[in-house]
Amino acid sequence: MHLLLTHNQPVLVESFLPGREFTVGIIGSGTDALAIGVLEVILRENAEPDVYSYLNKERYEDSVEYLLANDPMAEKAKEMALTVWRGLGCRDAGRVDIRCDMNGIPNFMEVNPLAGLHPRHSDLCIIARMKGMPYRDLIEAIMRSAISRVHVDEYDLGFSACLRR
Repeated sequence: MHLLLTHNQPVLVESFLPGREFTVGIIGSGTDALAIGVLEVILRENAEPDVYSYLNKERYEDSVEYLLANDPMAEKAKEMALTVWRGLGCRDAGRVDIRCDMNGIPNFMEVNPLAGLHPRHSDLCIIARMKGMPYRDLIEAIMRSAISRVHVDEYDLGFSACLRR
């Protein structure tokens, strides 16, 4: 009530999700979309508490531990992420963030359809690297998805020549 009276506008109130947090890397569009990996985000003691914040992400080497997850809960997160990705009509590459509630049930938090592609710092690239996918292969997979989606011959774009360099 305090926020309503103070700001004189609607207030969005959400339940805090105290469980495990995952980010799922996805490449492709529609039924061709696939999850390349499920990354669990674990905040270390020196991290800003309770949330994978901008500050924690910027200082991830010191404040965050990333683990590739493939247990049953991670599988549920992966399935949910693909359902969300396809349902929203997302294309080519991005991430879906999932966090579990107090009962261990995965909840959709957000989709990042334009995920960062910095080879060292961006979560999608970190997922690919941890799964053994070189950066060049990640970029190629994204380009191939986009090219097939717009029905353009990759040779018309000079894409194949670029890959040979």
